[in-house]
Amino acid sequence: MEVKKESLIVFSDISILDVKSLLKINSSPFIVMKNHLEILGILDEGFFLKRLDSDGDNQEITAYLNTSFVVVDELDKLGEEDMSTYDFVIQHGDNQYSCHPISEVREMLLKKKMKSLISLNESLKKELEVTRKKVKELTQILHSSYDEIFVTDANGDTLFVSEACKKLTGLPPEAFINKNINELVEKGLIVNSVTLKTMKTKAIHSAEQTYPHGLTVFSTAKPIFDEEGNLYRIVSNSRDITELVEMKSQLNRVNLRNQRAQHENSRTVSFNNFITNSDKMVKVLELAEKVAPMDSSIFIHGETGVGKGVLARVIHDLSSRKDKNFIQVNCGAIPSALIESELFGYESGAFTGANKHGKKGLVESADGGTLFLDEIGEMPLDIQVKILHLVQDRTFMKVGGTKEKKVNIRIISATNKDLKQMIKNNQFREDLYYRLHVVPMEIPQLRERKEDILLLTNYFLKKFNEKYGQSITIDDHSKLILQLQDYPGNVRELENVIEQIVVTARKPIVTIEDLPSDLTYKDTALVNLTGIIPLKKALEETEKQLLSQALSTYKSTRKMAKALGVSQTTIMRKLGKYQFSYQDD
Repeated sequence: MEVKKESLIVFSDISILDVKSLLKINSSPFIVMKNHLEILGILDEGFFLKRLDSDGDNQEITAYLNTSFVVVDELDKLGEEDMSTYDFVIQHGDNQYSCHPISEVREMLLKKKMKSLISLNESLKKELEVTRKKVKELTQILHSSYDEIFVTDANGDTLFVSEACKKLTGLPPEAFINKNINELVEKGLIVNSVTLKTMKTKAIHSAEQTYPHGLTVFSTAKPIFDEEGNLYRIVSNSRDITELVEMKSQLNRVNLRNQRAQHENSRTVSFNNFITNSDKMVKVLELAEKVAPMDSSIFIHGETGVGKGVLARVIHDLSSRKDKNFIQVNCGAIPSALIESELFGYESGAFTGANKHGKKGLVESADGGTLFLDEIGEMPLDIQVKILHLVQDRTFMKVGGTKEKKVNIRIISATNKDLKQMIKNNQFREDLYYRLHVVPMEIPQLRERKEDILLLTNYFLKKFNEKYGQSITIDDHSKLILQLQDYPGNVRELENVIEQIVVTARKPIVTIEDLPSDLTYKDTALVNLTGIIPLKKALEETEKQLLSQALSTYKSTRKMAKALGVSQTTIMRKLGKYQFSYQDD
C-alpha cells in the first residue's frame, strides 16, 4: 500500500489521549509499518493532530501521516519475528499498521544486519570449504598424472609442477616453482624449452628434450589467453619416451642385422650410404652398432676418402640422438682466424664487421645432437684448449661473451694424420687426444678391401645414372680394370671416377677404351706383353692370372668370389673355362 500525503487514517480501539501520551513519552517519532514489512511514514506529536474533533475522546479521530519519511531498503526486509512487540496499532479498514519508535527500528536493523553477516559468513565458509576440496582434488589428479605438467604465467614464472617431474628430472617440484623459465634453461635444468618458444610465438610447440642424466621426453606447450586475448598461462605436458627412443634404436640395429642376414650369401651389408662386402668393414660397423647408444667420445682413423664422415653419420643414426642435429665441422677447411667464431659463435659487437645481433656457432647448433669434428689434426693449438674445455665440461663461451653456455652434445672426431707423432712434435695436445680417443675406430683403405670395389662401382653407377638421367653400363672387362686400381683417394676417388665415366660416356656400354686414360692400363703388369696382341686376349690373360693368384691365396671359391666381388658361380665357371683344378667348398 503506497501512502500519499493527505491520506486519511482512522484510529480505533485506542483513545486520542493514549496516542498523545505515547507520542509525548517517546523522545523519538514512531515508524508506521504495514504488515511488519513495508514502512509507510513517521508519526510524531507535532504532525499528528492536524484536524481534531473536539466532541469526545471516543469519536473517530482523523490524522495525517508524514509521508516525507525516506524508506531504507534494509527496513523493507525486516521479518515478522523482529516485530513481535510494538506500542500500538493503527487500524484502517481491514488493514492494521504497527508503530515502533525509531530507536527500536535501528536496533532491529542492527540485529538484522548482524544476522545477515553471520549468515553470509557461514555461507562463505561453506563455499570456501567446497572450493578447498575441489582444489585439493584437482591437485591430486594433476599429481597422479604419469606425464609431467608444468604451468607458468605469461612472463615464464613457474606456478605449478606436478610430482612426475621427480621421475623425469630427479628433482622435486620445489626446485622449479617460483623460478623463471629462463633461469631454469640457463642452469641446464630444462633443455630445448617449448615453454620459451610458446612465450615468444603464443602458439603451440612440441619438441623432444633430453635431460643430462639421459632421459628423453616429448613435450608440448599450449598457450592460454584471458578474456581480452592476452597471454595468461602456458601449460606444458612432458611424456617419457626414453623407452620409445631405445626401441627405435633397437629397431635400427635389428634392421641392420636383417640386412646382413638377407645378404648372407653375397655378404653385402648396407646401412644408409655405407655398403660393404668386406669382413673388416663389417667388424667396424658392428663396433659402431655397439657403441652408438652410448655417449662416449669416438675417434675415427682412416685415410682421406675412406668414409669417416659416413661412418660418423651411421653412429648418429643408430643413437638416441638420431632425431637431433648432426653437425659436421671440417677443421681443415675453416681459416684459423675464423674457426673460433664459427665453432662457438659470437656476441653482438664482438669484432669489426660482426653481425649486430651476434651469431650462433656450430657447437650450439649441435645441442642435443652430435658434433663431428672432421680432420681435427688441422685444428690450431689455441683452439684445442677451448675444445678440451668443451669435451670436459660440455660448456663454451662465445667470442666477446662473458658467460659460459652449456650444451648437451656427443662428440665424434676423425683424422687422417698420425696424432701421436704430432703430439711428439708439440702440434697436438696430448690431454685433448686422450679425451677424444675413448673409443677408437679404424676404417681400412679401399685397396685393403678389393671386394668392395665392384659393389661400390655398381652403387655409384646407379647413383649417377639417376642424377644425370643416363643409362650407362660398364662391361666386365672394364670393371676388372677398375678393380685392379689402388685408389689412394679411396672411396671418394672411385666415386669421382664413376661420375666421370657416366658424364663423359659416348655410348651406352662403356668398354676399356672408354675408361679415363690414367686408369686403362694401370696395374696390367700381370700380363707380360711381348708385343701387340688383341685386347680381348690381353684381358683373358689378365683374368686368368688374377684367378690363379686368387686361387693360390684363398684356396676356396667362396673366398675368391668375395675377394673379387663376383658370385661363387661366376668363379667356378671361369675356373672351368681356364681349366684350373680346385676343390669346391
